Amino acid sequence: MMGWSVKGKIKPVHIVDVPGHSRHRPKLDEFLPQAAGIVFAVDALEFLPNCRAASEYLYDILTRASVVRKKIPILILCNKVDKVTAHTKEFIQKQLEKEMYELKVNVHI
Repeated sequence: MMGWSVKGKIKPVHIVDVPGHSRHRPKLDEFLPQAAGIVFAVDALEFLPNCRAASEYLYDILTRASVVRKKIPILILCNKVDKVTAHTKEFIQKQLEKEMYELKVNVHI
């Protein structure tokens, strides 16, 4: 449990970590309806081999009824960008957008 401050009053914030592994994804249904925001973490070192899976997972989250209905904000966190061989946040953004566009097009065909 963490907190944030509004006008000097600390409000509690409940944080839930749902791993990206597919067997944990059903947990999303439990927490998304109450979510005020989502932080989607991407490994900047291992991004390319996981790009398709990350894009599919992010697309799934973005198209969930509760996320769309409540307009839940999503922050994409690029982890390990301080490492020399890490991909840049701009590269990761472009690749995610490209993959999700392809997912959207293929879903509507």
